[in-house]
Amino acid sequence: MDTFGDILARFSANIKLVDKALSGMEGSYVELLTVLALGLLAVLPIILPEKRRQFYRHLNQLFGIAIFIFVVYTCLGVFGMIRNFQRGLSEIGRENIVALYYCSVPVMVLVTSLIFGPMFCGWICPTGALQEFAAMLFGGSHCRRKRAGYPFSGKLLAMALLIAGIFLGWTAWLSATRIFFVEDASIYWSEVLVLILLILVWRMRQWDGRLRRLRVISFGIVVGASVAGLVITSPVHFGFNKVYDPASILATVMVVLAALAVPHIWCRYLCPWREAIAWAAKQSVRKLETDHSLCTHCGKCDEVCGVDAVKHGTVDPRECHMCLKCVDNCPSKAIRLVDKWEPMP
Repeated sequence: MDTFGDILARFSANIKLVDKALSGMEGSYVELLTVLALGLLAVLPIILPEKRRQFYRHLNQLFGIAIFIFVVYTCLGVFGMIRNFQRGLSEIGRENIVALYYCSVPVMVLVTSLIFGPMFCGWICPTGALQEFAAMLFGGSHCRRKRAGYPFSGKLLAMALLIAGIFLGWTAWLSATRIFFVEDASIYWSEVLVLILLILVWRMRQWDGRLRRLRVISFGIVVGASVAGLVITSPVHFGFNKVYDPASILATVMVVLAALAVPHIWCRYLCPWREAIAWAAKQSVRKLETDHSLCTHCGKCDEVCGVDAVKHGTVDPRECHMCLKCVDNCPSKAIRLVDKWEPMP
């Protein structure tokens, strides 16, 4: 186990291909390249051909993972985005270059969400992409379970118990060498994630909607901690910083493993940044609409949606990740992407 820990420590110390921000503004760590890359990745879904859109979307996700984990310097952790935004706002008027550093990435994500909807979640977010690629390993099983109304599955329960066992064993190993602090908060979110997983594999149909409200609580906790000056880390945090963070590594593994059983489990139930994006996307000009006169109620859109944001052909904008799988797989083209720009007075 000590050798395993050493391997993780060396990996974290060498995960970045660069030692400082690329294209920094005025010699600072304000990454203009990061902001430009985010803007480009948000615009690409609009200009790509529809015929092979999902193929290009997965390429976009892979590019996002490569760029934001291995190249860029700014922290893009789901907790860090909220913390950075709050800190950046507090620096406006005092240290504007510092304010720009902390606000640039969160503002870019929110602005693109205000215009294009939650494209960041469905096309860019590395945490979301890792979960989606993991869920693909059991894609057929997920579709069959959804069609059947999420019945109880002994095999799925066994998988959930195995994941819970890995979490408990790994936590026990870490606790033998360190005392967990607020900075290791991702451990506590992982614990909640494992509990959610056990509930969902037992009674997903009954608990899915209720557990999604936890995102609001998660958002409130992170914002409150940020205002109080408490630094807490999130899953995949180690991938955005050149540091060894064993709690974040464990949390990342738990998110990916849990997504094998329940697709996008972190995004659905615990991601606080997802809640901020959902608010911004609610105001966006780009939306998904269903022409019910064309809908044949075949259920294909419900089946392909990885976050269960489509019910009987109607898209729930608060849960939608704008991956556009429902649009691309609708045989009657009843769901379409529309822009609703307000006319100038």
